[in-house]
Order: sequence, then structure tokens, then C-alpha cells
Amino acid sequence: MKIKTLLFPLLLLSATAQALPEQVILFRHAEKAQGDNPQLTEKGQQRAKHLVSMFSDRAIKHAFSTDYHRTQQTIAPLAKHFGLEVTSYDPQNLEAFSNEVLELKGEVVIVGHSNTTPELVRLLSHQEVSIAEDEFNKVFVITFGKFGKVSLSTLSSDKKDE
Repeated sequence: MKIKTLLFPLLLLSATAQALPEQVILFRHAEKAQGDNPQLTEKGQQRAKHLVSMFSDRAIKHAFSTDYHRTQQTIAPLAKHFGLEVTSYDPQNLEAFSNEVLELKGEVVIVGHSNTTPELVRLLSHQEVSIAEDEFNKVFVITFGKFGKVSLSTLSSDKKDE
């Protein structure tokens, strides 16, 4: 009985000692043209550039995107600003990817889609969010605090003058 009493606090300590990123910033690709693997529209390109102004004061260390033109073009200005290479992830294996993200240190940015981004938010924060098919402005910021505390904020990537 005493061994179990000692083991439980040790298990809790080892679980909270897991390396976690400071923050994970997730958003869907910006506005896209039509087609199978479309490029960003002019409005989408402007939104991608605006994301740099939103996060330029951060210390982003890792950048991830799916392998589609629209996601790669959305993250490109941020990656360039921070001098980062963009790592592709498999949108068909989000659980394994989320586990990899939780092992990183520093701030992480991830660009996905209207179906993958909410799923990643759920896997990383255990909170439900949604993105409508015509919504391109939602930005989710997951902050990992002490003792396993996780908080989720939702921002808008719309420019103030819009």
C-alpha cells in the first residue's frame, strides 16, 4: 500500500516534467483560389503577410505546414521573417504529429485546414473549436503553463481597417 502511495506522486511529477512548447499558434491557410491544389488569392497573400505583423514580436522556433500550395504560401512570410525552414506534416496522422509537437521547446506555429486545425487544437489543448468553410481569420493560441495548465485563446487575423 505504501509503495502505491509513493508511486502516484512520482508519476504525477514525471508527467508534469514533460517538455512542452511555450505556445502553439495554429491557423488555417488564408483565402485560396479554386482547383485541386490552389494558390492563395491576393486577399490570402495579404492575410499571410499580416500574420507576420501579428507575431513579429514572438520568438517562434518551429514552423509546420501541410504540403499544399495554400498552406505553404500562408506560412512562408512568417518562416522567412524568423529564418525558419517549414517542416511538412501529414494531415492524415494528426495524433502522432501532436505528440511530436508536445516534445518541442519554444514557440511553434502550425498551418492547416478547416478540418485539421480544429482537430489539432483538440489534441493539444483538449478543447473544442471549429472553423467554417468560408472562415480564414481564426488564429488559436495554446499556452502551456506550469503544472500542466493549458489555456486557449482565439484571435482574428483580420486587419483592423477591414
